Amino acid sequence: MVITFDNVSFKYIEKNVLDRASFSITDTDRVGIVGINGTGKTTILKLILGEEIPNSGEVIKSGGMIVNYLPQDVIFDEDISILDIILSGSTKEHKIEEFEAKSILSKFGFLSFDITTNTLSGGEKKRVALAKCLVTYSDFLILDEPTNHLDSSLIIYLEKVLMKWKRGLIIVTHDRYFLERICNKMLELDYGKTYLYDANYEKFLELKEERLLREESSKRKLENILRREREWISRGAEARSTKQKGRIKRFEELSKIEFQKRDEFEFRSIDTRLGKKLIEIKNGSKSFDKLLFKDFNFILNRSDIIGVTGKNGSGKSTFFKILMGLESLDSGEIVRGTTLNIGYLPQELSKIDRDIRVIDYIENIKKEIKTVDGFISASAFLESFLFDKDEQFSKIKMISGGEKRRLQLISVLIKNPNILILDEPTNDLDIYTLELLENYILNFKGPVLVVSHDRYFLDKICNKLLIFKNNKITESNMIYSEYLETYGIDDDIIKKESSYEKPKNKLPVSIRNEIRKLEEEMPKLEEDIKNIKEKLSYETIDYKKIMEYTDELNNLERFLDDKTNRYLELLEIKDEYK
Repeated sequence: MVITFDNVSFKYIEKNVLDRASFSITDTDRVGIVGINGTGKTTILKLILGEEIPNSGEVIKSGGMIVNYLPQDVIFDEDISILDIILSGSTKEHKIEEFEAKSILSKFGFLSFDITTNTLSGGEKKRVALAKCLVTYSDFLILDEPTNHLDSSLIIYLEKVLMKWKRGLIIVTHDRYFLERICNKMLELDYGKTYLYDANYEKFLELKEERLLREESSKRKLENILRREREWISRGAEARSTKQKGRIKRFEELSKIEFQKRDEFEFRSIDTRLGKKLIEIKNGSKSFDKLLFKDFNFILNRSDIIGVTGKNGSGKSTFFKILMGLESLDSGEIVRGTTLNIGYLPQELSKIDRDIRVIDYIENIKKEIKTVDGFISASAFLESFLFDKDEQFSKIKMISGGEKRRLQLISVLIKNPNILILDEPTNDLDIYTLELLENYILNFKGPVLVVSHDRYFLDKICNKLLIFKNNKITESNMIYSEYLETYGIDDDIIKKESSYEKPKNKLPVSIRNEIRKLEEEMPKLEEDIKNIKEKLSYETIDYKKIMEYTDELNNLERFLDDKTNRYLELLEIKDEYK
Protein backbone atom coordinates (compact mmCIF):
# COMPACT_ATOMS: atom_id res chain seq x y z
CA MET A 1 0.00 0.00 0.00
CA VAL A 2 1.51 3.29 -1.13
CA ILE A 3 0.50 6.97 -0.93
CA THR A 4 2.24 9.17 -3.52
CA PHE A 5 2.20 12.96 -3.94
CA ASP A 6 3.12 13.67 -7.57
CA ASN A 7 4.04 17.34 -8.09
CA VAL A 8 1.18 18.49 -5.84
CA SER A 9 0.50 22.21 -5.38
CA PHE A 10 -2.19 23.61 -3.12
CA LYS A 11 -3.17 27.23 -2.50
CA TYR A 12 -5.43 28.39 0.33
CA ILE A 13 -6.91 31.78 -0.61
CA GLU A 14 -3.69 33.63 -1.61
CA LYS A 15 -1.26 31.49 0.39
CA ASN A 16 0.82 28.77 -1.29
CA VAL A 17 0.63 25.87 1.17
CA LEU A 18 2.31 23.26 -1.05
CA ASP A 19 4.58 23.98 -4.00
CA ARG A 20 5.08 20.99 -6.34
CA ALA A 21 5.38 18.47 -3.49
CA SER A 22 6.56 14.99 -4.51
CA PHE A 23 7.11 12.07 -2.10
CA SER A 24 5.88 8.54 -1.39
CA ILE A 25 4.90 6.81 1.87
CA THR A 26 4.47 3.02 2.17
CA ASP A 27 2.60 0.92 4.72
CA THR A 28 5.92 0.02 6.37
CA ASP A 29 6.61 3.69 7.19
CA ARG A 30 5.87 5.47 10.46
CA VAL A 31 6.03 9.10 9.39
CA GLY A 32 6.09 12.16 11.64
CA ILE A 33 5.01 15.42 9.96
CA VAL A 34 6.62 18.58 11.31
CA GLY A 35 6.46 22.25 10.38
CA ILE A 36 5.38 25.63 11.68
CA ASN A 37 1.64 25.98 12.40
CA GLY A 38 -0.16 27.11 9.27
CA THR A 39 2.33 25.56 6.82
CA GLY A 40 -0.08 22.80 5.79
CA LYS A 41 0.40 19.74 8.02
CA THR A 42 -3.35 19.15 8.38
CA THR A 43 -3.82 20.06 4.69
CA ILE A 44 -1.55 17.15 3.70
CA LEU A 45 -3.72 14.81 5.77
CA LYS A 46 -6.90 16.14 4.12
CA LEU A 47 -5.36 15.74 0.66
CA ILE A 48 -4.64 12.08 1.49
CA LEU A 49 -8.22 11.62 2.71
CA GLY A 50 -9.65 13.34 -0.37
CA GLU A 51 -11.24 16.11 1.71
CA GLU A 52 -9.16 18.65 -0.22
CA ILE A 53 -8.29 18.63 -3.96
CA PRO A 54 -4.87 19.78 -5.27
CA ASN A 55 -4.74 22.86 -7.50
CA SER A 56 -2.28 20.87 -9.63
CA GLY A 57 -0.54 17.51 -9.48
CA GLU A 58 -2.04 14.30 -8.15
CA VAL A 59 -2.36 12.34 -4.89
CA ILE A 60 -2.20 8.63 -5.80
CA LYS A 61 -3.27 5.86 -3.42
CA SER A 62 -3.15 2.09 -3.86
CA GLY A 63 -6.53 0.55 -4.70
CA GLY A 64 -8.67 -0.71 -1.83
CA MET A 65 -6.71 1.23 0.79
CA ILE A 66 -8.43 1.60 4.19
CA VAL A 67 -7.48 4.74 6.13
CA ASN A 68 -8.40 5.65 9.72
CA TYR A 69 -8.15 9.30 10.70
CA LEU A 70 -8.03 11.06 14.06
CA PRO A 71 -8.71 14.79 13.50
CA GLN A 72 -7.55 17.54 15.87
CA ASP A 73 -11.12 18.43 16.75
CA VAL A 74 -13.52 15.49 17.08
CA ILE A 75 -17.24 15.80 16.32
CA PHE A 76 -19.71 12.97 17.05
CA ASP A 77 -23.43 12.63 16.44
CA GLU A 78 -25.24 13.32 19.71
CA ASP A 79 -26.72 10.75 22.08
CA ILE A 80 -24.66 7.73 20.97
CA SER A 81 -23.00 5.51 23.58
CA ILE A 82 -19.22 5.37 23.54
CA LEU A 83 -19.39 1.57 23.23
CA ASP A 84 -21.48 1.88 20.05
CA ILE A 85 -18.96 4.36 18.64
CA ILE A 86 -16.14 1.83 19.03
CA LEU A 87 -18.21 -1.05 17.64
CA SER A 88 -19.22 1.05 14.61
CA GLY A 89 -15.72 0.42 13.25
CA SER A 90 -16.44 -3.32 12.99
CA THR A 91 -16.76 -4.90 9.51
CA LYS A 92 -17.41 -8.40 8.21
CA GLU A 93 -13.73 -8.81 7.30
CA HIS A 94 -12.38 -7.17 10.48
CA LYS A 95 -14.79 -7.68 13.36
CA ILE A 96 -14.38 -5.81 16.66
CA GLU A 97 -15.51 -7.96 19.58
CA GLU A 98 -17.39 -6.27 22.41
CA PHE A 99 -14.72 -7.28 24.94
CA GLU A 100 -12.08 -5.57 22.76
CA ALA A 101 -14.15 -2.38 22.66
CA LYS A 102 -14.66 -2.39 26.43
CA SER A 103 -11.00 -3.16 27.03
CA ILE A 104 -9.73 -0.21 24.95
CA LEU A 105 -12.27 2.17 26.54
CA SER A 106 -11.10 1.05 29.99
CA LYS A 107 -7.50 1.75 28.96
CA PHE A 108 -8.54 5.29 28.06
CA GLY A 109 -10.11 5.89 31.47
CA PHE A 110 -13.80 5.16 30.85
CA LEU A 111 -15.42 3.14 33.64
CA SER A 112 -18.93 3.17 32.16
CA PHE A 113 -19.58 2.16 28.53
CA ASP A 114 -23.12 3.58 28.33
CA ILE A 115 -21.95 7.21 28.51
CA THR A 116 -23.36 9.15 25.55
CA THR A 117 -21.52 11.61 23.33
CA ASN A 118 -23.59 14.64 24.36
CA THR A 119 -22.13 14.42 27.91
CA LEU A 120 -18.46 14.25 26.80
CA SER A 121 -15.94 17.07 27.03
CA GLY A 122 -13.69 17.88 24.07
CA GLY A 123 -10.82 15.92 25.61
CA GLU A 124 -13.05 12.88 26.28
CA LYS A 125 -14.30 12.91 22.68
CA LYS A 126 -10.71 12.87 21.49
CA ARG A 127 -9.93 9.86 23.71
CA VAL A 128 -12.95 7.92 22.41
CA ALA A 129 -12.03 8.71 18.81
CA LEU A 130 -8.42 7.63 19.43
CA ALA A 131 -9.58 4.38 21.05
CA LYS A 132 -11.75 3.67 18.00
CA CYS A 133 -8.81 4.32 15.63
CA LEU A 134 -6.62 1.84 17.49
CA VAL A 135 -9.06 -1.10 17.34
CA THR A 136 -10.52 -0.47 13.87
CA TYR A 137 -8.59 -2.10 11.01
CA SER A 138 -6.74 0.19 8.60
CA ASP A 139 -3.87 0.02 6.13
CA PHE A 140 -2.86 3.53 7.18
CA LEU A 141 -3.51 5.18 10.54
CA ILE A 142 -3.40 9.00 10.42
CA LEU A 143 -3.26 10.84 13.76
CA ASP A 144 -3.47 14.64 14.05
CA GLU A 145 -2.09 15.76 17.44
CA PRO A 146 -3.03 12.50 19.23
CA THR A 147 -1.35 13.43 22.56
CA ASN A 148 -3.46 16.56 23.10
CA HIS A 149 -5.80 16.09 26.10
CA LEU A 150 -3.98 12.90 27.17
CA ASP A 151 -2.28 12.67 30.55
CA SER A 152 1.19 11.13 30.85
CA SER A 153 0.01 7.58 31.57
CA LEU A 154 -2.12 7.53 28.40
CA ILE A 155 0.67 9.08 26.31
CA ILE A 156 3.03 6.30 27.45
CA TYR A 157 0.34 3.67 26.75
CA LEU A 158 -0.25 5.08 23.24
CA GLU A 159 3.49 5.15 22.65
CA LYS A 160 3.76 1.43 23.49
CA VAL A 161 0.81 0.56 21.23
CA LEU A 162 2.28 2.45 18.27
CA MET A 163 5.75 0.94 18.80
CA LYS A 164 4.10 -2.40 17.94
CA TRP A 165 2.12 -0.98 15.00
CA LYS A 166 2.75 -3.07 11.86
CA ARG A 167 0.97 -0.99 9.20
CA GLY A 168 1.30 2.52 7.79
CA LEU A 169 1.33 5.36 10.32
CA ILE A 170 1.28 9.13 9.76
CA ILE A 171 1.43 11.42 12.81
CA VAL A 172 1.27 15.16 13.30
CA THR A 173 2.50 15.91 16.83
CA HIS A 174 4.61 18.39 18.80
CA ASP A 175 5.70 15.66 21.28
CA ARG A 176 9.40 15.25 20.50
CA TYR A 177 9.94 12.12 22.63
CA PHE A 178 6.97 10.60 20.80
CA LEU A 179 8.48 11.37 17.39
CA GLU A 180 11.87 10.03 18.49
CA ARG A 181 10.50 6.67 19.69
CA ILE A 182 7.74 6.01 17.16
CA CYS A 183 8.77 7.37 13.77
CA ASN A 184 11.24 5.97 11.24
CA LYS A 185 10.70 8.82 8.76
CA MET A 186 10.15 12.56 9.09
CA LEU A 187 8.27 14.74 6.59
CA GLU A 188 9.10 18.43 7.00
CA LEU A 189 7.05 21.29 5.56
CA ASP A 190 9.05 24.45 5.05
CA TYR A 191 7.80 27.46 3.04
CA GLY A 192 5.65 25.29 0.77
CA LYS A 193 8.39 22.73 0.14
CA THR A 194 8.41 19.17 1.48
CA TYR A 195 11.46 17.21 2.62
CA LEU A 196 11.20 13.49 3.46
CA TYR A 197 13.95 12.21 5.76
CA ASP A 198 14.67 8.52 6.36
CA ALA A 199 15.29 9.18 10.04
CA ASN A 200 13.82 9.43 13.53
CA TYR A 201 13.51 12.85 15.17
CA GLU A 202 17.08 13.07 16.49
CA LYS A 203 18.62 12.11 13.14
CA PHE A 204 16.18 14.44 11.35
CA LEU A 205 17.53 17.42 13.32
CA GLU A 206 21.05 16.52 12.19
CA LEU A 207 20.01 16.10 8.53
CA LYS A 208 17.96 19.30 8.56
CA GLU A 209 20.95 21.26 9.86
CA GLU A 210 23.04 19.86 7.00
CA ARG A 211 20.34 20.89 4.50
CA LEU A 212 20.18 24.45 5.83
CA LEU A 213 23.97 24.72 5.66
CA ARG A 214 23.86 23.56 2.03
CA GLU A 215 21.13 26.12 1.28
CA GLU A 216 23.19 28.87 2.90
CA SER A 217 26.20 27.83 0.81
CA SER A 218 24.04 27.79 -2.35
CA LYS A 219 22.66 31.21 -1.46
CA ARG A 220 26.18 32.68 -1.12
CA LYS A 221 27.24 31.14 -4.46
CA LEU A 222 24.11 32.49 -6.16
CA GLU A 223 24.72 35.96 -4.74
CA ASN A 224 28.28 35.90 -6.14
CA ILE A 225 27.09 34.75 -9.56
CA LEU A 226 24.35 37.42 -9.63
CA ARG A 227 26.82 40.12 -8.60
CA ARG A 228 29.17 39.20 -11.47
CA GLU A 229 26.27 38.92 -13.94
CA ARG A 230 24.84 42.24 -12.77
CA GLU A 231 28.23 43.92 -13.31
CA TRP A 232 28.39 42.46 -16.83
CA ILE A 233 24.83 43.32 -17.79
CA SER A 234 25.17 46.90 -16.52
CA ARG A 235 28.02 47.67 -18.97
CA GLY A 236 25.46 48.73 -21.54
CA ALA A 237 24.36 47.95 -25.09
CA GLU A 238 27.86 46.94 -26.22
CA ALA A 239 27.65 43.77 -24.13
CA ARG A 240 24.16 42.93 -25.40
CA SER A 241 25.12 41.36 -28.72
CA THR A 242 22.99 38.60 -30.24
CA LYS A 243 25.39 35.88 -29.13
CA GLN A 244 25.03 37.07 -25.50
CA LYS A 245 21.23 36.79 -25.39
CA GLY A 246 21.54 33.41 -23.66
CA ARG A 247 23.59 34.98 -20.89
CA ILE A 248 21.02 37.75 -20.40
CA LYS A 249 18.26 35.12 -20.16
CA ARG A 250 20.38 33.19 -17.64
CA PHE A 251 20.71 36.32 -15.50
CA GLU A 252 16.94 36.85 -15.58
CA GLU A 253 16.32 33.24 -14.50
CA LEU A 254 18.88 33.44 -11.69
CA SER A 255 17.31 36.66 -10.44
CA LYS A 256 13.98 34.85 -9.95
CA ILE A 257 15.44 32.34 -7.47
CA GLU A 258 14.49 33.17 -3.89
CA PHE A 259 15.83 31.82 -0.62
CA GLN A 260 13.66 32.23 2.45
CA LYS A 261 15.35 34.38 5.06
CA ARG A 262 15.52 32.85 8.54
CA ASP A 263 16.03 35.55 11.13
CA GLU A 264 17.18 34.36 14.53
CA PHE A 265 15.30 36.19 17.27
CA GLU A 266 15.21 35.64 21.00
CA PHE A 267 12.63 37.63 22.94
CA ARG A 268 13.53 37.94 26.61
CA SER A 269 11.42 39.31 29.41
CA ILE A 270 12.39 42.60 30.98
CA ASP A 271 13.31 42.68 34.67
CA THR A 272 10.17 44.05 36.33
CA ARG A 273 9.82 44.81 40.02
CA LEU A 274 8.97 41.75 42.09
CA GLY A 275 8.87 41.95 45.88
CA LYS A 276 10.25 39.39 48.33
CA LYS A 277 6.82 38.00 49.14
CA LEU A 278 5.26 36.27 46.11
CA ILE A 279 2.66 33.57 46.86
CA GLU A 280 2.44 31.39 49.96
CA ILE A 281 -0.15 28.74 50.90
CA LYS A 282 -0.45 27.63 54.54
CA ASN A 283 -2.28 24.35 55.32
CA GLY A 284 -4.45 24.75 52.23
CA SER A 285 -7.28 22.33 51.43
CA LYS A 286 -9.66 22.19 48.46
CA SER A 287 -12.48 19.93 47.33
CA PHE A 288 -14.34 20.14 44.04
CA ASP A 289 -16.86 17.28 43.80
CA LYS A 290 -14.03 15.30 45.44
CA LEU A 291 -11.03 16.06 47.64
CA LEU A 292 -8.22 17.57 45.52
CA PHE A 293 -5.67 18.27 48.26
CA LYS A 294 -5.46 19.08 51.97
CA ASP A 295 -2.96 20.51 54.48
CA PHE A 296 -0.79 21.71 51.61
CA ASN A 297 2.04 24.16 52.30
CA PHE A 298 3.72 26.01 49.45
CA ILE A 299 6.07 28.96 48.94
CA LEU A 300 6.71 30.31 45.43
CA ASN A 301 10.30 31.47 44.93
CA ARG A 302 11.58 33.89 42.28
CA SER A 303 13.79 31.26 40.59
CA ASP A 304 11.12 28.51 40.43
CA ILE A 305 10.20 26.89 37.11
CA ILE A 306 7.63 24.39 38.31
CA GLY A 307 6.06 21.61 36.28
CA VAL A 308 2.58 20.82 37.59
CA THR A 309 1.60 17.27 36.66
CA GLY A 310 -1.03 14.66 37.38
CA LYS A 311 -3.97 12.88 35.83
CA ASN A 312 -6.72 14.87 34.14
CA GLY A 313 -9.26 15.97 36.75
CA SER A 314 -6.80 15.86 39.65
CA GLY A 315 -7.13 19.60 40.36
CA LYS A 316 -4.26 21.30 38.50
CA SER A 317 -6.36 23.98 36.77
CA THR A 318 -8.26 24.64 40.03
CA PHE A 319 -4.92 25.09 41.80
CA PHE A 320 -3.92 27.74 39.25
CA LYS A 321 -7.20 29.58 39.78
CA ILE A 322 -6.55 29.59 43.53
CA LEU A 323 -3.09 31.11 42.97
CA MET A 324 -4.66 33.89 40.88
CA GLY A 325 -7.52 34.54 43.32
CA LEU A 326 -10.20 33.23 40.94
CA GLU A 327 -11.03 30.36 43.36
CA SER A 328 -10.77 30.26 47.15
CA LEU A 329 -9.39 27.59 49.47
CA ASP A 330 -11.90 25.60 51.53
CA SER A 331 -9.56 25.96 54.50
CA GLY A 332 -6.09 27.32 55.16
CA GLU A 333 -4.58 30.62 54.09
CA ILE A 334 -3.10 32.07 50.91
CA VAL A 335 -0.88 35.16 50.98
CA ARG A 336 -0.07 37.10 47.79
CA GLY A 337 2.52 39.81 47.31
CA THR A 338 1.51 43.29 46.21
CA THR A 339 3.77 43.48 43.12
CA LEU A 340 2.40 40.47 41.23
CA ASN A 341 1.68 40.87 37.52
CA ILE A 342 0.55 37.39 36.49
CA GLY A 343 0.53 36.33 32.86
CA TYR A 344 -2.02 33.51 32.53
CA LEU A 345 -2.49 31.21 29.54
CA PRO A 346 -5.65 29.07 29.99
CA GLN A 347 -6.18 25.62 28.46
CA GLU A 348 -9.03 26.76 26.27
CA LEU A 349 -8.60 29.08 23.32
CA SER A 350 -9.88 32.53 24.28
CA LYS A 351 -12.78 33.91 22.26
CA ILE A 352 -11.43 36.32 19.65
CA ASP A 353 -13.37 38.29 17.06
CA ARG A 354 -12.96 36.05 14.00
CA ASP A 355 -13.23 39.00 11.60
CA ILE A 356 -10.41 41.03 13.15
CA ARG A 357 -6.95 40.94 11.55
CA VAL A 358 -4.02 39.32 13.39
CA ILE A 359 -2.07 42.61 13.54
CA ASP A 360 -5.11 44.53 14.84
CA TYR A 361 -5.70 41.95 17.60
CA ILE A 362 -2.16 42.45 18.94
CA GLU A 363 -2.06 46.24 18.41
CA ASN A 364 -5.29 46.54 20.41
CA ILE A 365 -3.31 45.13 23.35
CA LYS A 366 0.00 46.95 22.69
CA LYS A 367 1.38 48.79 19.68
CA GLU A 368 4.94 48.78 21.04
CA ILE A 369 6.49 46.04 23.16
CA LYS A 370 9.33 46.69 25.59
CA THR A 371 12.20 44.19 25.39
CA VAL A 372 15.68 44.00 26.92
CA ASP A 373 16.97 45.55 23.67
CA GLY A 374 14.45 48.41 23.59
CA PHE A 375 11.00 48.83 22.06
CA ILE A 376 9.81 46.92 19.00
CA SER A 377 6.56 47.24 17.04
CA ALA A 378 3.68 44.78 17.34
CA SER A 379 4.36 43.78 13.72
CA ALA A 380 8.05 43.01 14.42
CA PHE A 381 7.05 41.04 17.51
CA LEU A 382 4.54 38.98 15.52
CA GLU A 383 7.20 38.31 12.90
CA SER A 384 9.58 37.05 15.58
CA PHE A 385 6.88 34.55 16.60
CA LEU A 386 6.60 33.22 13.04
CA PHE A 387 3.76 35.38 11.68
CA ASP A 388 5.09 36.82 8.43
CA LYS A 389 3.90 40.14 6.98
CA ASP A 390 1.18 38.54 4.83
CA GLU A 391 -0.22 36.44 7.69
CA GLN A 392 -0.42 39.49 9.97
CA PHE A 393 -3.05 40.99 7.68
CA SER A 394 -5.11 37.77 7.59
CA LYS A 395 -8.34 37.64 9.52
CA ILE A 396 -8.37 35.39 12.61
CA LYS A 397 -10.88 33.05 10.95
CA MET A 398 -8.34 32.31 8.19
CA ILE A 399 -5.52 31.03 10.43
CA SER A 400 -5.06 27.49 11.79
CA GLY A 401 -5.87 26.31 15.32
CA GLY A 402 -2.16 26.15 16.14
CA GLU A 403 -1.67 29.72 14.93
CA LYS A 404 -4.59 30.88 17.13
CA ARG A 405 -2.89 29.21 20.12
CA ARG A 406 0.39 30.94 19.23
CA LEU A 407 -1.46 34.26 19.00
CA GLN A 408 -3.00 33.66 22.43
CA LEU A 409 0.48 32.99 23.86
CA ILE A 410 1.81 36.22 22.29
CA SER A 411 -1.04 38.19 23.88
CA VAL A 412 0.18 37.00 27.30
CA LEU A 413 3.92 37.61 26.77
CA ILE A 414 3.67 41.15 25.35
CA LYS A 415 2.23 42.42 28.64
CA ASN A 416 5.62 41.70 30.26
CA PRO A 417 4.31 39.76 33.30
CA ASN A 418 6.59 39.00 36.27
CA ILE A 419 4.94 35.63 37.01
CA LEU A 420 3.86 33.14 34.34
CA ILE A 421 1.08 30.59 34.85
CA LEU A 422 0.65 28.42 31.76
CA ASP A 423 -2.06 25.73 31.53
CA GLU A 424 -1.20 23.18 28.81
CA PRO A 425 0.75 25.67 26.65
CA THR A 426 2.11 22.90 24.39
CA ASN A 427 -1.31 21.89 23.03
CA ASP A 428 -1.52 22.70 19.30
CA LEU A 429 1.82 24.56 19.24
CA ASP A 430 4.38 23.50 16.64
CA ILE A 431 7.88 22.42 17.67
CA TYR A 432 9.48 25.67 16.47
CA THR A 433 7.16 27.81 18.61
CA LEU A 434 7.81 25.47 21.55
CA GLU A 435 11.53 26.11 21.18
CA LEU A 436 10.89 29.89 21.24
CA LEU A 437 8.73 29.46 24.37
CA GLU A 438 11.34 27.24 26.07
CA ASN A 439 14.07 29.83 25.51
CA TYR A 440 11.79 32.58 26.80
CA ILE A 441 10.96 30.64 29.98
CA LEU A 442 14.59 29.73 30.67
CA ASN A 443 15.50 33.44 30.50
CA PHE A 444 12.39 34.68 32.31
CA LYS A 445 13.07 37.08 35.22
CA GLY A 446 10.39 35.63 37.52
CA PRO A 447 8.81 32.30 38.55
CA VAL A 448 6.92 30.06 36.12
CA LEU A 449 4.27 27.43 36.84
CA VAL A 450 3.26 25.24 33.92
CA VAL A 451 0.80 22.36 33.51
CA SER A 452 1.91 20.01 30.76
CA HIS A 453 2.12 16.32 29.88
CA ASP A 454 4.90 16.97 27.37
CA ARG A 455 7.88 15.11 28.85
CA TYR A 456 10.47 16.75 26.60
CA PHE A 457 9.16 20.24 27.42
CA LEU A 458 9.12 19.63 31.19
CA ASP A 459 12.53 17.93 31.20
CA LYS A 460 14.04 20.90 29.39
CA ILE A 461 12.68 23.79 31.46
CA CYS A 462 11.69 22.67 34.98
CA ASN A 463 13.75 22.74 38.18
CA LYS A 464 10.91 21.47 40.36
CA LEU A 465 7.73 19.38 40.10
CA LEU A 466 4.37 19.51 41.87
CA ILE A 467 2.65 16.13 41.45
CA PHE A 468 -1.13 15.89 41.97
CA LYS A 469 -1.83 12.31 42.99
CA ASN A 470 -4.07 10.45 45.43
CA ASN A 471 -5.74 13.66 46.71
CA LYS A 472 -2.48 15.30 47.69
CA ILE A 473 0.26 17.43 46.17
CA THR A 474 3.83 16.20 46.43
CA GLU A 475 6.93 18.24 45.62
CA SER A 476 9.90 16.69 43.79
CA ASN A 477 13.24 17.93 42.46
CA MET A 478 13.54 15.06 39.97
CA ILE A 479 13.48 15.46 36.19
CA TYR A 480 9.98 14.61 34.99
CA SER A 481 10.87 11.62 32.78
CA GLU A 482 13.05 10.28 35.63
CA TYR A 483 10.09 10.67 38.00
CA LEU A 484 7.85 8.73 35.60
CA GLU A 485 10.37 5.91 35.27
CA THR A 486 10.81 5.73 39.04
CA TYR A 487 7.26 6.07 40.31
CA GLY A 488 4.91 6.07 37.34
CA ILE A 489 1.92 8.36 37.24
CA ASP A 490 -0.72 5.83 38.31
CA ASP A 491 0.79 4.13 41.39
CA ASP A 492 -1.57 4.01 44.37
CA ILE A 493 1.18 5.01 46.77
CA ILE A 494 3.63 7.86 46.28
CA LYS A 495 7.05 6.81 47.50
CA LYS A 496 9.15 9.35 49.34
CA GLU A 497 12.27 10.39 47.44
CA SER A 498 14.33 10.18 50.61
CA SER A 499 13.55 6.47 50.92
CA TYR A 500 14.14 5.70 47.26
CA GLU A 501 17.08 3.47 46.48
CA LYS A 502 18.05 2.48 42.99
CA PRO A 503 17.92 -1.28 42.43
CA LYS A 504 21.25 -2.89 43.12
CA ASN A 505 20.74 -5.48 40.37
CA LYS A 506 21.99 -4.26 37.02
CA LEU A 507 20.53 -5.39 33.72
CA PRO A 508 22.47 -8.54 32.72
CA VAL A 509 25.03 -8.08 29.96
CA SER A 510 23.39 -10.85 27.89
CA ILE A 511 20.08 -8.94 27.78
CA ARG A 512 21.80 -5.64 26.98
CA ASN A 513 23.68 -7.33 24.13
CA GLU A 514 20.53 -9.00 22.79
CA ILE A 515 18.67 -5.65 22.78
CA ARG A 516 21.57 -3.98 20.97
CA LYS A 517 21.72 -6.82 18.43
CA LEU A 518 17.98 -6.62 17.74
CA GLU A 519 18.20 -2.85 17.29
CA GLU A 520 20.77 -3.49 14.57
CA GLU A 521 18.94 -6.40 12.92
CA MET A 522 15.38 -5.02 12.78
CA PRO A 523 16.09 -1.97 10.54
CA LYS A 524 17.99 -4.27 8.14
CA LEU A 525 15.02 -6.63 7.97
CA GLU A 526 12.68 -3.67 7.33
CA GLU A 527 14.97 -2.58 4.48
CA ASP A 528 15.02 -6.14 3.02
CA ILE A 529 11.20 -6.23 3.15
CA LYS A 530 11.04 -2.86 1.41
CA ASN A 531 13.38 -4.12 -1.36
CA ILE A 532 11.39 -7.33 -1.91
CA LYS A 533 8.13 -5.34 -2.12
CA GLU A 534 9.75 -3.09 -4.69
CA LYS A 535 10.84 -6.12 -6.77
CA LEU A 536 7.32 -7.55 -6.54
CA SER A 537 5.80 -4.29 -7.76
CA TYR A 538 7.89 -4.48 -10.98
CA GLU A 539 7.47 -8.23 -11.64
CA THR A 540 4.21 -8.81 -13.53
CA ILE A 541 4.94 -11.67 -15.95
CA ASP A 542 7.28 -14.30 -14.46
CA TYR A 543 4.98 -16.33 -12.19
CA LYS A 544 7.87 -18.34 -10.75
CA LYS A 545 9.69 -15.16 -9.73
CA ILE A 546 6.52 -13.74 -8.19
CA MET A 547 6.10 -16.89 -6.05
CA GLU A 548 9.77 -16.77 -4.96
CA TYR A 549 9.49 -13.12 -3.96
CA THR A 550 6.19 -13.73 -2.15
CA ASP A 551 7.64 -16.65 -0.15
CA GLU A 552 10.72 -14.61 0.72
CA LEU A 553 8.54 -11.66 1.77
CA ASN A 554 6.36 -13.85 4.01
CA ASN A 555 9.43 -15.35 5.67
CA LEU A 556 11.03 -11.97 6.25
CA GLU A 557 7.84 -10.49 7.72
CA ARG A 558 7.41 -13.52 10.00
CA PHE A 559 11.04 -13.21 11.05
CA LEU A 560 10.61 -9.47 11.75
CA ASP A 561 7.45 -10.12 13.81
CA ASP A 562 9.36 -12.61 15.97
CA LYS A 563 12.22 -10.15 16.43
CA THR A 564 9.80 -7.31 17.27
CA ASN A 565 7.94 -9.38 19.86
CA ARG A 566 11.21 -10.46 21.46
CA TYR A 567 12.45 -6.85 21.48
CA LEU A 568 9.30 -5.66 23.30
CA GLU A 569 9.66 -8.50 25.84
CA LEU A 570 13.24 -7.41 26.53
CA LEU A 571 12.20 -3.77 26.94
CA GLU A 572 9.66 -4.83 29.59
CA ILE A 573 12.40 -6.79 31.38
CA LYS A 574 14.65 -3.73 31.16
CA ASP A 575 11.88 -1.55 32.69
CA GLU A 576 11.63 -3.95 35.65
CA TYR A 577 15.32 -3.44 36.39
CA LYS A 578 14.74 0.32 36.48
